[in-house]
Amino acid sequence: MQTVAQPQENSTYQESQPTSKTGQLIVNIRKTPLFRQLIPQEAGIGLPIPLRKEGKVYVILPLFGSIVNRQEKVTYIYPPFSTITLDWSNLQVVEYVNLRFRNPAPELNWEAEAGIFPHPAVSQMTIAQYKEQRQELLTMYDKMFEMLAEGSAFPDEWCRRFSELFHLLLEPTLEAYYRALAPKFCDRFLGISQ
Repeated sequence: MQTVAQPQENSTYQESQPTSKTGQLIVNIRKTPLFRQLIPQEAGIGLPIPLRKEGKVYVILPLFGSIVNRQEKVTYIYPPFSTITLDWSNLQVVEYVNLRFRNPAPELNWEAEAGIFPHPAVSQMTIAQYKEQRQELLTMYDKMFEMLAEGSAFPDEWCRRFSELFHLLLEPTLEAYYRALAPKFCDRFLGISQ
């Protein structure tokens, strides 16, 4: 049985057959002219970051570099180099940000290797287990965006499970970069940083 620790031909972050709107968005963003013109084909797409602004809900997709090392059975991960923001209601791109130009946290190194995938919390999962957990989280993102659009409060049990999955699947070495991009979101779902 193949584990997540055995790199795949394509990026580990690719969605095979998404059943969620968020998962489908992650697949379809690669087909956009913006992505094809500005983003390297091998770029990874990180976990989405929600944004509510002036009564609208947006999805921020962090894009990061990665290099697969088949001999060591790891993928070297680099910090996000850009983000693409989409309007959740119609999935139209509303912003592209080059993080090397508009650096949200100059104290962080945004160009050096940040860590490896798989990290210890997921390294012993089978690929099927990893995809199942990821799909559950992406489906929960759908619910999050719906609740944000409706102005609804997040149920406690939903928050607990979302936090659990987000913490499990977010590469620990990328946490500081996610906190720089979305401090309130990360404080809520990863806990207050020390």
